[in-house]
Amino acid sequence: MATTDIRFKRMNDEYQSVRKAQDDLFDKVDTVEAALLGLTEMVSENREMLQAIIKHLDVPYKPPDGFVKD
Repeated sequence: MATTDIRFKRMNDEYQSVRKAQDDLFDKVDTVEAALLGLTEMVSENREMLQAIIKHLDVPYKPPDGFVKD
């Protein structure tokens, strides 16, 4: 049939379009994950530095208790 090749091409194009959208999404998720991991590391380093400064300067500091249910 004359339309068979056209149909196969259309199905292939649709498949490739979905695949590209999925790949783009996965790339964005990987980028966000990497950014969050980097931020987590920086927060940890900053926390360590602040604790060292507090200790060095003998700052009377009591860390917060976190969320306390009233």
